[in-house]
Amino acid sequence: MRLSYQHANPSTGGGSYLLRFRDATRERTACVLVDSGVGVDIDSLLADDEYLVAVLLTHAHLDHYASLADSLRDGARVYAAEPTANVLEHVLTEGEKNYEIGTTDGVLDAVEPLDGWETLVADVEVSPVPAGHAPGGSGFVVRFGDGSRTNHLLFTGDFTTRRVAGYPGFRTDLPVDIDALFVNVSTTDDFEETLSESLYTLVERAQAGSSVLATASALTAVHYAYLLGHLGERLGDPIPVTLAGQCAKLYADLGYDVPTVEAVPVFDSASDLLERGTVTFAGPEVPTEGSARRLFGVVEDDSAATVVQLTGGATTPVDTATCTVYDFEVVNHPPLPAIDELVEEFDPIHVVAGHGPRRALRNFRGRYDERFVWASDDEREQVLYEDGRWSPPPWLSETAVQSIRARDWRANGARFGELVEREESLPAVVRVADPDLGAEGVEVERFEDRFGERDDATHSTETGTDGAASKAVDTETCGRRADGSNAGEPEATEPETAESGLSDSAVPDAAVTETERFRREVLGRLDDLEPTVSGARLRARVVDGGDDVTLLRLLDDADLEHGEEVALVLTESERE
Repeated sequence: MRLSYQHANPSTGGGSYLLRFRDATRERTACVLVDSGVGVDIDSLLADDEYLVAVLLTHAHLDHYASLADSLRDGARVYAAEPTANVLEHVLTEGEKNYEIGTTDGVLDAVEPLDGWETLVADVEVSPVPAGHAPGGSGFVVRFGDGSRTNHLLFTGDFTTRRVAGYPGFRTDLPVDIDALFVNVSTTDDFEETLSESLYTLVERAQAGSSVLATASALTAVHYAYLLGHLGERLGDPIPVTLAGQCAKLYADLGYDVPTVEAVPVFDSASDLLERGTVTFAGPEVPTEGSARRLFGVVEDDSAATVVQLTGGATTPVDTATCTVYDFEVVNHPPLPAIDELVEEFDPIHVVAGHGPRRALRNFRGRYDERFVWASDDEREQVLYEDGRWSPPPWLSETAVQSIRARDWRANGARFGELVEREESLPAVVRVADPDLGAEGVEVERFEDRFGERDDATHSTETGTDGAASKAVDTETCGRRADGSNAGEPEATEPETAESGLSDSAVPDAAVTETERFRREVLGRLDDLEPTVSGARLRARVVDGGDDVTLLRLLDDADLEHGEEVALVLTESERE
């Protein structure tokens, strides 16, 4: 057996690999494509004596399936973990409308859900393993035989060790020895901080009584809906969530039933989906088209509404509207130490780095000196295994090769392969029944401190008889733009109304009435508490007194940060 690999799209993002299994007993070489991302040209990769036996799809993100329709030939099957296979019909149908991905009917006919070992060709088998990153995402273990022994390759795909919407993260306690690790090296250092900050913004704005539109890719919307539903359950204060359009379809395809989450795949009236105190998700991640555009049209000129854009970093967010606008760059990749830990735990003799920026790939070339590291960004075919032995990179000196082999011998023995004695079961790509928000990367204590469960009396006072969230006292800080130097911080655009300097006389009579009711409620509570007022005294003007939200504009300077709570005390002169 001779095994080689080749980067299939190094100049357009990487992450796709072509494996060749050459066997002297077969006339043609069986090839396996791992992910079929942007720019894969299978015609230019396959020789006349080679054929495609299978495509392994790690997850349903565009940069991993963009060329799938064009890649299929030779009767090849498309193998994916069962959850990913379940969403492909809706993913590909929508993708065909919006991107140049070819005709996908043939792809759907070729899809085979995987939940265990599958034989691709004689002596070559594959099984999915959990990989985090996206709901239903997986990596793959490829097992190939040579004589009476077997060897194992592991493809991480895009991965995280964190859970994602209930699906397990990547695990290192596999029951097989990994000889070659193909690891995607895209990293994010501040994902958990960004995740918690964006969730905090959604919860805070919803509980303030705002209509909240969150725009995101479909799988990201499903992820956030799962977190918000279970977060509300954890806090003892349900957070109503609506999924609209494509994300609602994928939610159903994946079989979710999360508390307080409603899926609406098709809708006639956009305004019906945007109730105050509810978080409504729609795609795409910037509201310039699709369901997101329709819903954005409803709230765009509503100064009491909020739009939160959850982007992958490749789009330009909307930053001008009357409503309050935020955007967060939410990229669910592991930090660099997680990759180092994978390499250390699996201890493979080969590490193949891919699907990362060119600078990141270069950094991996000397990162693991005790192993054969492949971190090239070209399309050259590289031999990993031949004549019963793992092959070194051709550029290494003989001294370096012998040193690496000696170290590996001491740690792992001769690597002649494992005797096939029994079928090894790998971890399943199955959603965990019990939610664990901490394992998802959510800073749970922060939410419990701010929004934690309250006693019934307090809760009824704060929410009112209709169950709506307590009325907000929003200052200009609610729309303050965060420091753009940190991608994990929100960017909020101030409502245009707050900048207009409206006088009290410009507020409609109905709004004034609502404002007076709100003032009386606050004063009643203050009379009961008999507070001692301390701190700076600031003047403010009511600029909007809507049905559920009162907006104030500070007339004095204040050193306030986004998310801070302020206490409002109305003087006797202000009540007259």
